[in-house]
Amino acid sequence: MTFFDPWTGFLLTGDTVYPGRLYVDDWRAFTRTLDRLIDFCADRPVTHVLGCHIEMSRKPGQDYPVRTTYQPDEPPLQMTTDQLRDIRRAVESVGERPGRHAFDDFVICRLDASGRD
Repeated sequence: MTFFDPWTGFLLTGDTVYPGRLYVDDWRAFTRTLDRLIDFCADRPVTHVLGCHIEMSRKPGQDYPVRTTYQPDEPPLQMTTDQLRDIRRAVESVGERPGRHAFDDFVICRLDASGRD
């Protein structure tokens, strides 16, 4: 679920997009969701895209290890609509290749048919 607050311009995306590992097992649904989010933002004054947590460090392409509880060098939670478009372009570059694909502000973990990346 995604929520938009027209008063603040916050687009709340939950686990769909955030500065961290984006685990994707339904590639088509994820791509359609990104397209809908980008289209939605084109017609509204979105000030921040807010996911539910952070897993990235401030160093481009570097996330914190799974289960890390102390993350002193994490970036801010808020993302931009440009970063939504970056994620969409990343989806195109990943294509059909399952696995872990690191980008500056997020990591796409495309799961294969068995549920592994």
